[in-house]
Amino acid sequence: MQLLAKHADVEDTRAVRQPWSEWHQLLVVIALRFFYFVFMSLDKFYVAPPTPTAKLVDTAFLLFPHLTNSSARVLISPHTVEGRPDIKSFGYDLGGSTCACTLQWDKYQYWQRVMYGTKYVSAHVFTVFIGVLILQRWQWVILYKVLNEVLEELMMPIRGRWAYADHIEDMETRYDSLLNDMCLAVVPFVLLGCHFVYVIDLQDPFPDILTCEIKSAKRVVLAFSQYYLVNTYNGIWNKFDGHVIEVFGIGIEIGKVFALSVQFMLLYIIWMLRALPYPKYKQCVLCLSLIWIPFTFYSPVKQPNEQISAILAFALAGIATSIYHYYYTSKNIHVLALMCPVYIMSFVLYASFSYVLYPPADRFYYKRKWCGLGYGGKEDSCSRIRY
Repeated sequence: MQLLAKHADVEDTRAVRQPWSEWHQLLVVIALRFFYFVFMSLDKFYVAPPTPTAKLVDTAFLLFPHLTNSSARVLISPHTVEGRPDIKSFGYDLGGSTCACTLQWDKYQYWQRVMYGTKYVSAHVFTVFIGVLILQRWQWVILYKVLNEVLEELMMPIRGRWAYADHIEDMETRYDSLLNDMCLAVVPFVLLGCHFVYVIDLQDPFPDILTCEIKSAKRVVLAFSQYYLVNTYNGIWNKFDGHVIEVFGIGIEIGKVFALSVQFMLLYIIWMLRALPYPKYKQCVLCLSLIWIPFTFYSPVKQPNEQISAILAFALAGIATSIYHYYYTSKNIHVLALMCPVYIMSFVLYASFSYVLYPPADRFYYKRKWCGLGYGGKEDSCSRIRY
């Protein structure tokens, strides 16, 4: 009985915890940002080896073998220019440079390239879901992500870099910004985040009506600074350069395991600053873990297709949320009836995806690095570029 009474006292103490003041919370955010800059100033823990120069391939000669005397590759160009059968390409304006494209357009191949190959989908998935948890305003999260895509593009003419720091030669395709990042990552995980927040009944960080006064402005700035802090820390996995270790036949991406642990720590700090109930934190950790698993654990011999992995992540976390919705809450059953079929259909789509859209036979465009095409998988073909 004494132990029960003591436990009840602890629970009561937790129940009456007060959130830290806005200024104290902001100071914590600033301190964590400082630690981030210190950490990122350290050398990488693992560096992908540069692609051996003998293995580098000139993209133009690979695409257009008629430019050389090589007959190793046959150019397939179903379209022709009347009176000029020798023309087998068309120009594409990139702004600061120009490229040549095969004289064809294959819609099926387009969707293959949208769904298969190396993508940067996982970061968008995490930041969207976390954004709904922290801000609880799906409109703000979508606006934030749209602004992020615009800034990524602006970095090319301003800094001569793609997405703040990457080589221009490593930039994403146009459909990556709109279809992969926005339509296939932001939209579904905003829906998942809203459903999850609704089910666990997470406390709104803005319970009062926001106005144009300083008090409201401080609360909005604080919430966005916390959100931006968690987003920024996702970049720490780059310190491991995609290093994968194999355990019992399963590939584990070390950088993402480390980033996941840090994300949990940051979320816990925000929970404490806001004096939110600890059980809801554990529910968030469980849901986030289900989202991270497909991006972190995969076959060590196959290159991961992050856009397809996102379908599995959405389905796993969504089905778990639906089970909790049905068995442990009295929330509106109509919301469950609307969302549950979406999660189930997503899982079925993932399980049968290769039949719906089979993988491309040519893995030419599977690689992320385009600076001479490093076919090693774990190599960096852009590392030898000097400006």
